[in-house]
Amino acid sequence: MVSEFIKKGLFIFILVFLAYSLAFASEAKEDEKSVTEKILNILIEKKIINEAQYQELMAQLKEEAKKKEKEVRCGFKKGFYIETQDKSNKIKLAGRLHTDFKSYLGDHPGNSSFFIRRARLTLKGTLYKYYDFKVQSDFAKGNSQLKDGFLNINYIKKFQIKIGQFKTPFSMEELVSGNSLDFMERSLANRLVPSRDIGVMFHGSLFDDAIYYQAGIFNGYRTNESSDKDDGKDGALRLVVAPFKFSNINLLKELRIGGAITYGNEELQAEDWWNKGDFKTAAGTKYLEINDSALQDGERFRKGSELYWSYGPVNFKGEYIHVSLDNLKLNGYNKDVYLHGGYLSLCYNITGEKFIYKNGSPRGIIPKNNFKPDFSSIGAIQIGIRYEFVKADKDLFKYGYVDSSRYTDKIQAITFGINWYLNDMVRFMFNYYHAKFDDDIVVDDQKINDEDVLMSRFQIYFN
Repeated sequence: MVSEFIKKGLFIFILVFLAYSLAFASEAKEDEKSVTEKILNILIEKKIINEAQYQELMAQLKEEAKKKEKEVRCGFKKGFYIETQDKSNKIKLAGRLHTDFKSYLGDHPGNSSFFIRRARLTLKGTLYKYYDFKVQSDFAKGNSQLKDGFLNINYIKKFQIKIGQFKTPFSMEELVSGNSLDFMERSLANRLVPSRDIGVMFHGSLFDDAIYYQAGIFNGYRTNESSDKDDGKDGALRLVVAPFKFSNINLLKELRIGGAITYGNEELQAEDWWNKGDFKTAAGTKYLEINDSALQDGERFRKGSELYWSYGPVNFKGEYIHVSLDNLKLNGYNKDVYLHGGYLSLCYNITGEKFIYKNGSPRGIIPKNNFKPDFSSIGAIQIGIRYEFVKADKDLFKYGYVDSSRYTDKIQAITFGINWYLNDMVRFMFNYYHAKFDDDIVVDDQKINDEDVLMSRFQIYFN
């Protein structure tokens, strides 16, 4: 019943989009006029030039525009690009490399290690002004994996449509690029969110980014699959508002409050879930695992709330996420279970840079001055602290969905971080991570009740 409602909703949404596009076509055409055209229109209205002069100048203007359309230029601006003079057509090569190191402290059995966290190449651009595309692949694990592959149609900036594989509109933290995270890894609560999926989404920014919305329908399954695992689809909706953006209260102008939901009717085993039923710490230690044979044959409902605030060089963020999984089946049991989690973080740019928020998500900071080898300029320095937690329904352990002898139902963690921006494309990150498990967990046949890890990253990116 709900699945049919979602399908009908998508159909209605498409009709609205088409009607909206037609209604505003003439307005968009008016906005496309060049400054020279507008000046000529004013001149003829004021009778400074006559009709013949106007037509002659317009003909010359169109001829010059045609010549410019054929001209192509290339360059580098945080990425290599080729574009036409009018910027209606553009292709850009982007990429990132995140090289990490982690070292466990205390009696943790894990080994210290260097590794490649991300190694991505991206081809993105615009065709005929209104059609944006992006194809991104990750090579970090030794093989290629498609991350993003989508088309975005932007006839109307306030009402765009995106089709393909991209991030589901849920969780502010998830929607932030890995290049711009305040800490090396996203919080524990991030394991509750869907991340990338295949589907269609409508989105846009209203009233100068005072309101940002996203609404879409997705498979509700994993990425890079040739077909969905079941017939159900997930609906997703996210809304963010900046209630004081146009007020005179400077302290609250960058305050943003948001909420998001996803809803779907699933028939998936745990190994086919968005996270394969695994929950891990920032250092990769598994603290909870749903039995692969557990089958969810019912509703999956996520609810999320988010808070963002910045004032000059200070930034505060927080989220709370709740996931309910109805009719989870295993060994004759049918139970409705849940998991929930959240985080709070506080960051400060010692060198005074302001935080940036655009199109519904935080962005990376831009150093006031780039680092110089003679240390006449050090770039930008940022410090931060984050608290996070995840708690699981005890019925998961009571009825055997999770092995209670190996895993825990609750984890809390705290992260201290220092980020050194040499420029807007190169950054060093240093994190100390401490996690506390409510019950002992088993790692390599050894029981531990906490985890202390030192982590560092060197990253370079151009986008």
